[in-house]
Amino acid sequence: MRVRKEPEKDEDARHPIRPAGDSAREHPFTAGPGAMTPAQAMALQRTVGNAAVSRMVGETGGSGPKVPWAAPSTRSKRTQDDVGIERGESPPQQQQRVDKDQQATRSTRSGRAGTSVKGKEKAAEEPEEIGNPTLHFTSRYVGAHQQSLDGSQEIGFEQQATLRRADGMTTRADDAYDFWQEVTDENRQISPAAANYQPKKSKRAWVVDGPFRPPYNTDDGTIVNEPGRISFDDSPGFSREMKMTKDYWLVSYQVTFRWKVRRKLGGRFTKKEPFWTSDEMTHRVESVFDPKNPEASAPITANAAGNRTWNVDLPN
Repeated sequence: MRVRKEPEKDEDARHPIRPAGDSAREHPFTAGPGAMTPAQAMALQRTVGNAAVSRMVGETGGSGPKVPWAAPSTRSKRTQDDVGIERGESPPQQQQRVDKDQQATRSTRSGRAGTSVKGKEKAAEEPEEIGNPTLHFTSRYVGAHQQSLDGSQEIGFEQQATLRRADGMTTRADDAYDFWQEVTDENRQISPAAANYQPKKSKRAWVVDGPFRPPYNTDDGTIVNEPGRISFDDSPGFSREMKMTKDYWLVSYQVTFRWKVRRKLGGRFTKKEPFWTSDEMTHRVESVFDPKNPEASAPITANAAGNRTWNVDLPN
């Protein structure tokens, strides 16, 4: 069976976006005497390069720029003839002669004589060693001291976890370390729907705590990211829109935190090892409810986790 060959489509049909009126396609260039128009120069530049166009514009007497409408081409390395040095004398004799006393005094930052300048530059470019940071934690209770079904109470804490880079380092803390916070909590509450004021228990497993991880979002004021430190300012508990409102009662609440630090791995943040982990720090709240006297208020007993400082020992 003979297959009928389809007629070839013309160039414009294959390319529905037509070139502009002064493009290279509509202004082909043929070398010869006379001035080169800008469009012709651009067409040739795309084909043979800036350097060739520069030479041809000069040869044909064109009045436009030597390298039209493009970044200047990279100039090739100068030859010995360009700098006036005879072949066979590289470097020149006057550069070969180095005073012995001057050579003896040349040294790198380490004090070793005779080391080349290139060696100095290489040593200066070596990355800084990432040392062990310090983690400092502070906390306090800032909520109400009495609880009542007839009112609304804020029952919470304030805390700050600050990672400070190692002494003497110049690398930014966020370029040196990955630092993140993890949390678990549980509570018992009496809700308006509770039968006979029986509290309901809720518990959550360990998770990475919201925004307190790389990349550090400083927009809402909960994270401070400075060259020497990263600080997490947190308010765990029941406050603001989460406060214990009318007809709710917080019988007990426990929230525990830990922090992890590692040398920065780069790229997207993950929980991948190796990392150092702090001890766990726990806040606790209790408030005894009397079902026989539901209208009565009761004291809130709160214990903040306290303050702590760790000397972080980063794993290799």
